[in-house]
Amino acid sequence: MKTAVRPKDMGPGGCFMVVGLYGRTVYGSMVGRSQVPAFTKGDHMQIQQLVYFMKIAELGSMNKAAAELLMTQPNLSRAMMNLEDELNIRIFTRNNKGVVLTEDGKQLYQYTRTILNQMELIEGIASREATPVLSIASYPMISISRLASQVYNNHKDESIRIQLLERRLQRVIETVESGEAELGVILYNSVQSKEVKHMLHYKNIEHNYLGADTWYANVGPESPLYDREEVEAEELLRYPVVRMPDDYFSNLTFYLAVGGVLLTEFKKVVYMSDNAAAVNMMKYTDVFRFGSKINSEDFALHGIRTIPIKNCGVEISLAWIRRKKEILSPVAREFAQRLEAWVGEVLG
Repeated sequence: MKTAVRPKDMGPGGCFMVVGLYGRTVYGSMVGRSQVPAFTKGDHMQIQQLVYFMKIAELGSMNKAAAELLMTQPNLSRAMMNLEDELNIRIFTRNNKGVVLTEDGKQLYQYTRTILNQMELIEGIASREATPVLSIASYPMISISRLASQVYNNHKDESIRIQLLERRLQRVIETVESGEAELGVILYNSVQSKEVKHMLHYKNIEHNYLGADTWYANVGPESPLYDREEVEAEELLRYPVVRMPDDYFSNLTFYLAVGGVLLTEFKKVVYMSDNAAAVNMMKYTDVFRFGSKINSEDFALHGIRTIPIKNCGVEISLAWIRRKKEILSPVAREFAQRLEAWVGEVLG
C-alpha cells in the first residue's frame, strides 16, 4: 500500500505523518521542517511498538509498563530506542519519577491512538461477534443521552458499548480529532463561529450543520422565575448561573450581550463539569442555565422549565462533527440520523 505525501498533510509545527498498513506493520514517516524522511528503505515500524509506546505514555513509567506488558524493562527500553531511531525524533524525556512525553511524543501519541483505534475496527471486520461501539463527545446536553439510549434499545439484543464524553467545545473537537470519539456534537455562538470553523478545517474535521437557535433560561421549581412565560436578562443577574469551566472558545464570548446584558456582568457563577450535577442544581436551588430549547422536553421530565429571554439577541448554531475521509460505524451513522431528525423536529 503506497501513500502519497502532499503539502496539505502538513500538521502542527510543519510536521506530518504518512502511514500505510500491511498486515500488522506500519510503514510511515514523520517529516519535520527539514523535509528529511525519518524512515529509510527497509525500516518497518511494528504495531507492537506503538502498543508499547502507548502503555509507557499512559503509565509514565518504563518499569510499570514492562510489568503490565509481561516483558523485561531492558527489552522495552530497546524497543523504544529503536522506535526513536526509526522516526528520527525524541519521544520521551527521563526524570527521577519516570518518563514524560516530548512535544514530538505528544504528537505521536495522538497519531498512535488514532491508528490503534482504526486497527481495532479493521480487526473487528473479521469477527462476526465484534461488539458495536458508539463513541460520542458532546457539549453537555441532556437529550444526547436519550438519543444514545435509543441506539442502545435498537441493539439491546446484541452486545453494544456506548461511550458518551461530556466536554466543552474545544475538548469535543480535540476528542474527535484524537480518535477517542468517533462523532462529536457541538454548539457555538456567532462570536465563536469563525474560530470554530477555522479550527475544524485545520484539524481536518467535517462540520455537519444541524440548525440555529437562541439562548433560553433553564430554571427549576426553586427559582422565583419558575412560573414566568418570559424573563429579561436584567432579572437573571440576581441569580447564580451554572456553567462549565472556561475554555478557549468561551473566553471569546466575554463581551457577548444577552438581552442587552454583557456576560461579564453575571458575577454569580457556579462551575460544574457534569451535566447530571447541573440538572440537580437547577432542580433543587435557584440557579439558572443558558441553553437551547432543543433540550426542553427532556428538562421538563426533571421539572426544569425552558423560558424565553426577552430580546435575547444571541444566535447559536448546532452541528455534529467527524474526522474527514473516515467511514462512520453503523451505530455512529444511526446516532447521527437520530440527531438530525430530533433537531429538525424541535427547531423546525
